[in-house]
Formats: sequence, structure tokens, C-alpha cells
Amino acid sequence: MKDILSNYSNLIYLNKYVKEKDKYINDYKIIRTLSQGKFNKIILCEKDNKFYALKKYEKSLLEKKRDFIKSNNKKISIKSKYDDFKNELQIITDIKNEYCLTCEGIITNYDEVYIIYEYMENDSILKFDEYFFVLDKKYTCFIPIQVIKCIIKSVLNSFSYIHNEKNICHRDVKPSNILMDKNGRVKLSDFGESEYMVDKKIKGSRGTYEFMPPEFFSDESSYNGAKVDIWSLGICLYVMFYNVVPFSLKVSLVELFNNIRTKNIEYPLDRNHFLYPLTNKKSSACSNNFLSNEDIDFLKLFLRKNPAERITSEDALKHEWLADTNFEDLREFSKELYKKRKIL
Repeated sequence: MKDILSNYSNLIYLNKYVKEKDKYINDYKIIRTLSQGKFNKIILCEKDNKFYALKKYEKSLLEKKRDFIKSNNKKISIKSKYDDFKNELQIITDIKNEYCLTCEGIITNYDEVYIIYEYMENDSILKFDEYFFVLDKKYTCFIPIQVIKCIIKSVLNSFSYIHNEKNICHRDVKPSNILMDKNGRVKLSDFGESEYMVDKKIKGSRGTYEFMPPEFFSDESSYNGAKVDIWSLGICLYVMFYNVVPFSLKVSLVELFNNIRTKNIEYPLDRNHFLYPLTNKKSSACSNNFLSNEDIDFLKLFLRKNPAERITSEDALKHEWLADTNFEDLREFSKELYKKRKIL
């Protein structure tokens, strides 16, 4: 870790180990815990009248979690979560872009590590609610198409940066990793599964199953990293259209993987089509219940089984479907969503 952070300009030494009863992490006042995972915790903090999300890791805990890794030549090696974390550190300290959630500093004593991020008040664009994705468990309305265009354009801009300027494949593009603030800014987040590409290729099939591309379940040993992210963004677009994924884990992983690889995707015009069996009612208070053929045609460009036929981020940004994108639509939507989520 020290070698990765040795040249990092925003490194801050942790004054003391932080206990549950403590009210500060150095100069950052602890407000509350936003989320708790197996290997990290995200804490809402305040400093100088500005809110931040501090992502906490513990080296000693990460080192205890080890996995056996089989390489292409069938050699077995042992890899810990700490190895993954060091890779994440290397990537997040290399990224600085308006369309990516950027690390603003790191507080550490080289065991406890707090990564400082700006706080995105509206959190992820959609939340998973047992069977389908919603804006909130009590607010299940569809995202308006004009707002979806702004979200997609923002993520495509992040791709232009990470793929072309930094040679990074995100590998885990999904709704929970696309964040929105209350002012209508959308950012790609969580680079924990990301990898530097070699000759535009990545190896291995890490990520979230439902968002993995078909080529992950083929005999290939390496994949075009940009096209992997494009497929995953296509699944995100599908989710924003219908509030469900096209392929879900209903019986077994084997069936899911086979469906992703071979099964045709349904593209109904009615956005409620898949929700009827789940809810027995239309998505509440929605006036954006139908798609156009142009909406579906654009989506299909992302979800071509053959990665060579999949649209590039550059071509997608120039596509006529995004020509009328107006970020004022996103700003208004974000403000209203922030108000609703505060009430809910």
C-alpha cells in the first residue's frame, strides 16, 4: 500500500484508530453510517459545511479473506481481498474526471484506510427491491426517457475517459454504481472490480452476474474491455426502461449464464410488461409508460451478443437518440427526487 500512496498528493495520516463512539475521523465529523458491507463501510461526514462519503477499509480484515485463483495455464495461486484493494487504490488515485466519482483524499495509518469521496445525495439511480428496480421502495415510478438520456450520456462520457485516456475497464457497471447528486450530476462509481487493459483486453469474468456479457461464458480467455462495459451499460439502460434485468437468477447460475449467452432478449413497448406479474398493477403515478421504436433500436445497439458488433461509446455519444439530450431535465428530476427521498 505504501508504494502505491507514496506519490499521492492528498494523503492524510490518521490521528488515531476510530472507535464506534468516536465523533470524528481526523477533522471530519461523523454524521451516520450510509451502508455496511462485508469488507467496507461508508460513513457520511461533514467538514467545513460540506458533506463527504468516507469509505472505510481495514487491511488486517482484508488480508484474512483469501481466494484460490486458477490462471489460464491452470496454475493455482492464492489472492486476498487486500490484493484487490491495492488494485482499487491504484486505480482511484489515477482517476480525476467530472463523470467519475473521484477520490478527494485518503486518510490512513496503513491499517485503517478512509477514502474521501464527495457525497452524492440521491445515491444510486435505481435500487433493487427483491424482484425489480425502483427509484425508492415507496416511489416506483419509471425514470422519464429524457432523464435516462442524460444519465446514459454522462456514463458514456465517463467511458470515453476511463477507456481511452486511462485504459481502464470498469467491469462492474450497474445501477448501484451510477450515482446522482441533488443538482443533476451523474457519476460512475466503485472501481473495486476495475482493471487496466492490456492491448484493450481484460482477462477473467469478474463483476455482477446479471450484468456480465455473453463472451464471459464462451471459450475465450480475454475480452475487449470497452465492449464489456458497453454491454453492462446496455443492461442498465434496459433496467431504466423496464425496472427489471433481461436475464435474472431464477433457477441456477448455469441457466442464467446460458441465457445470457444464447437467449434472445424481449423488447416490449409497454414499460410495465414485466411488472404486471410482479405487482399486478402498473408502476404508480407514471406518465412515461411506453417506449418508442427509436428507444428500443438504440438499446439494441448495446446488447448485441457479438462484442465486435456492439456500439462504441464514441458512436453512441454521436447517435441521434442522444441529440436532444437536455441536462436541465436531469437537474429538475434530481431536485424532485431529492425532495421525495427526504420525505420518504
